[in-house]
Amino acid sequence: MRTERIPLLRLFTMLGLVCALPLIAQDGGKTMAETRPFIPMMVIYGLIGVALIQAIFIISLSSIMRTLGGPGAWVKKLGQGSKRAVILLPLIAFGALEVDAQAYKGDGGTMPVYHLFWWLVGANVFLFVVLMAQINLLRGMTRALTGADERMVEDAVPTGPTWEQRILASLTRQKPIEQEQDILMHHEYDGIRELDNVLPPWWLWLFYGSIAWGVVYIVNTHMIDVWPPQQKEYAAEMAQAQVDIDAYLAAQMSAVDERSVELLTDAGALAQGASIYKQNCATCHGQLGEGTAGPNLTDPYWLHGGGIKEVFTTVKYGVSGKAMKSWKTDLKPVDMQLVSSYVLSLQGTTPPNPKAPEGEIWKAATPIDTTAVPSDTVIAQMDTTRMASLR
Repeated sequence: MRTERIPLLRLFTMLGLVCALPLIAQDGGKTMAETRPFIPMMVIYGLIGVALIQAIFIISLSSIMRTLGGPGAWVKKLGQGSKRAVILLPLIAFGALEVDAQAYKGDGGTMPVYHLFWWLVGANVFLFVVLMAQINLLRGMTRALTGADERMVEDAVPTGPTWEQRILASLTRQKPIEQEQDILMHHEYDGIRELDNVLPPWWLWLFYGSIAWGVVYIVNTHMIDVWPPQQKEYAAEMAQAQVDIDAYLAAQMSAVDERSVELLTDAGALAQGASIYKQNCATCHGQLGEGTAGPNLTDPYWLHGGGIKEVFTTVKYGVSGKAMKSWKTDLKPVDMQLVSSYVLSLQGTTPPNPKAPEGEIWKAATPIDTTAVPSDTVIAQMDTTRMASLR
């Protein structure tokens, strides 16, 4: 009698490796808190529950197997031959855990949760292997009692094409080599003869499906207007894309800060900045920027810098020890950019009764011209030209 057997040698070897993982992962140079991950107690309880369920199944199957084949039959098979040494691998790995446990003891000398977790994992794997071996042996004993092996041998005799061959034949309708004479065409060229094979059914159904889809599309699009034509669909998609672009640009403007702020000069932006200025800033700086409690914003004198980045920074963070408050909690970044741009647009205007200048004249830093040619390079070129003319 031949029975299908689980490769116990391989399973027990894997069990030993699993149980040895804590020893492999041990790092003596680190503390317990650094090398041991946190394991919830729910995982521990779950492993205990799985182990109990497997133990119940093993006990139940043992009773059934004693009834069918006598006591201890499956245990004897597990201990035969070279498998004895393999069964010792999990025990050796469990013993290695004791070596690892010497580096750390839990509170009160108890076993740490980390080690308990790996003990439970090893126990569950071991119980699973035993359970699979019992099921395998019980299956073989059942087949021997019912005579299923003999019927399987009889049924194994091939009586026709396999299901893969039947599927391939239905998809291609290809004639076998024995029947190629029936579809051989009556002409040849250079020894090559042509077969009159039919088109594959899968290709024909795709072709028929494309025709049916074309009819459905024409009726729904051009006759009963269920689907929009391509022109309207394209226009709707472009409109939606523009809405998405506007939303993206608005989000980018909202993310402006003192490093990325830029001066706005269009009339719409300056009008919005003027509205924000009159509502929040005119009390201290005057309706026209002439200055009252705060400094004059129309002259070239500045206390904290007169560039767009400097004005934006002053508006955003305020001035410590002065009446200038921080507006970052009251105004959005884009609003601070608008009002800062409007403030700079007041430069050069002449409001009535301006306040006396405060601070120093602001001059923007001139960027270094990296394209300019150093003077000594020009002199060297002139000397080279002169030397060439004297030759």
